[in-house]
Amino acid sequence: MTKPLVSVLIPCYNVEKYVKDAINSILTQTYSNLEIIAINDCSTDSTGDILRELEKLDNRITVVDNPQNLKLIQTLNKGILLCNGEYIARMDADDIALPTRIEKEVSFLETHRDHDIVSTQFYAFRSENPSKKDRHHSPVLDKELRAYILFRSGICHPAVLIRKRVFTELGLKFESEYLHVEDYALWSQAIYKTKIANLDEPLLLYRVHESQVSSLNEDLQTENKKKVFKIHCKQLGFPTDEDFINVYASVAECVPLHPTFEYLNKCEEFILQLIDLNKRSPFCDKAYLQRMLSIHWLRLCANSRIGLKVINRLKASPLYMEENYTSRDLAIFYTKCTFKLRYKKSLIYKLVFR
Repeated sequence: MTKPLVSVLIPCYNVEKYVKDAINSILTQTYSNLEIIAINDCSTDSTGDILRELEKLDNRITVVDNPQNLKLIQTLNKGILLCNGEYIARMDADDIALPTRIEKEVSFLETHRDHDIVSTQFYAFRSENPSKKDRHHSPVLDKELRAYILFRSGICHPAVLIRKRVFTELGLKFESEYLHVEDYALWSQAIYKTKIANLDEPLLLYRVHESQVSSLNEDLQTENKKKVFKIHCKQLGFPTDEDFINVYASVAECVPLHPTFEYLNKCEEFILQLIDLNKRSPFCDKAYLQRMLSIHWLRLCANSRIGLKVINRLKASPLYMEENYTSRDLAIFYTKCTFKLRYKKSLIYKLVFR
């Protein structure tokens, strides 16, 4: 039986330090029926020269030079049109794919024909300390990912394998409106059109460094995530006005916009509406959604900056489910309430819990 062709799409911009390792990790995959579309987006370092040398060594590599710097979203959409495979694998030029990544992803989609997107768990590492790897976990099953993606991505973009039909038949694409969260927007639209999943195995080494787009554009990412939340609101029948989206974002980030009981009540009301809607018209796993949102409720209260008075409010809610909280969760909650710590910005929090 002929193995389907996989097109591995790798946008490249000023990655001379990393791109050779990234591409070699694809060339040495246990799955060999693949092509690599490497797009040089007007790099100003030696990235282009390295790509041309690699292209000479393996005929599966095609290097494309953008005539002008298109940046990531336009480069991705251009690259999708150049891909010849039934499947499109994404890869970033500074990451490393583990040897069985593509083989296992193809096997999953070949045996789960109702799914169109699959990714994997991953290890995050820093170049200066590559031996220290932190494993990241995301839900595995489609019915759980549907809940998770209401608030955050859940799909590791540089580890994903996508049927090309997602773009050619379902009409999805990466959109500039969602700059720096374009992948999250794509998954958020996809869950209403098809099924997605994660393999329960880390098959990518994800490099973390200060020059990453995600490190440099955190504020814009936060604002554009609100646009993604509107995708879900429109699908689920919720309002899309600014006040409602701010409540939604507060619940997603587990940080109330205002340190008041009134605002905390608004967050609770939204959570309960979401749970009730899913009971009446199920769109994701009920138990998973309720468990996840009970944890969001604990963290919302912890980050409310109201102080110890919030403890009674926490426990009075139907969202309070102590069996879902670890001892560490509760220790962080009581510490934050005692000192009214600001989320991620407190020296005390960093010293004690990081």
